Parts: sequence; structure tokens; C-alpha cells
Amino acid sequence: MCRQRKIKARFARGGSNKYLVKMLEEGLVDYILDGQTFDLEGVRSMRENAGHVNTSPFTSYNYHGKGNFAQFVDVVILGATEVDVNFNANVVTHSDGYLLHGIGGWMNCLLSKCVILPVPLFRDRMPVILDQVTTVCGPGELIDVIVTERGIAINPLRTDLIEKMKGSNLPIKTIHELKAEAEKICGKPAKPKLTDEVVAVIKWVDGTVIDSVFRVDK
Repeated sequence: MCRQRKIKARFARGGSNKYLVKMLEEGLVDYILDGQTFDLEGVRSMRENAGHVNTSPFTSYNYHGKGNFAQFVDVVILGATEVDVNFNANVVTHSDGYLLHGIGGWMNCLLSKCVILPVPLFRDRMPVILDQVTTVCGPGELIDVIVTERGIAINPLRTDLIEKMKGSNLPIKTIHELKAEAEKICGKPAKPKLTDEVVAVIKWVDGTVIDSVFRVDK
């Protein structure tokens, strides 16, 4: 697609793998700024290609650091455990309320120009799109597109993207339509029972606390 449209990226951020390496070696990107190498092609490329640069996540994602380039990304594709109808996203707890893992550089990437979250419509019969996420890790105004196997929802705030997609053959739907489709298949799950005890807090990149994680009531 890049070749057809004569698009060239200044850099790609990895997790490098054979696909990014091929793009680098075909001249479709100038640099891979590599935070972790996922396969042997990535290892080979880092050894052989001057444009395959080893970078540290501790600087490249650091909001306060001079080496922070995460906010200069034009398009970022991230995962999420939950999304709600206001496009808020959760990446640190699941719908059962239990902590999964750390957030890493996920928040910093939300500062890019277009944030895309590819998620399944449901996991283990649990809808991923909810009225309200269990834990807010990413404010909805920073998340632009939700891509599922049953349709694509564009944040109503991104009127520019909505306009560009008019007449597209992509399955564009509203977030509410996707939520209703998931619930038609899986039903509407009960919310987890939580106590008032805070076990973790969610801090935004500048240190502001934006949500708390509460102990699950067993």
C-alpha cells in the first residue's frame, strides 16, 4: 500500500519484526527506532542496518525526557482490554477487575495524531465495548478509531476522519452499534464486585492521577 501510494515514513517504532525490517530494507521507512526485537530478522537487521537503531523505552517514552519521540508518531496502533461508548480505554485491568500488568509506554503513544485500537468485539464471551470501562487508562478524546472484526467505529470528535471515510467500502459503524452487536451475541455482563480499598492508581504521563484500581471483593 505504501508503494502504491508512494508513501514513505521517516521512522517506525518497534517491537521490530520481519515486516518492519522488510519495509526498512525496501526503503519504505528511513529508520526503525527499536525498543524490543521480536524475531531473528529483527536481530539480524539491528546488526546489519545502520538505520535500525537501538533505543531505550525509558527515554523514548519518557514524557519529561529529551529523547521522547513517542508524541511525534503520526499513527499508532495499540491494544486494549476494554473500550467504552465514550472511547475511554482500559489496558491495565480486565472486566473482572483484576490487575493484568503495567501500562508501559501505552499512554505516551496516545499523543500521536491518529490512535487506532484494534480489539476483538468480545473475549471469552465478554464484550470488550462497555458503557463504562473498569479502569480509565486512556481518555476518550485521545482515541480516534476502534477496529473490530465486525466493524469500525470512529470517534465523533474526529469529524475529519468521518468525512474522509464517507463512501468507503469499510464497515463503518457507531460505537453504540458495535456494543449492541456484542451484547446480542454475548449478553450484558455483570460488573465486577469491588471493595473501597485502593490497590493501585493510574497516573497520566504528567503524574496526574486519573483513576484508581480497587480490590476485587471475593
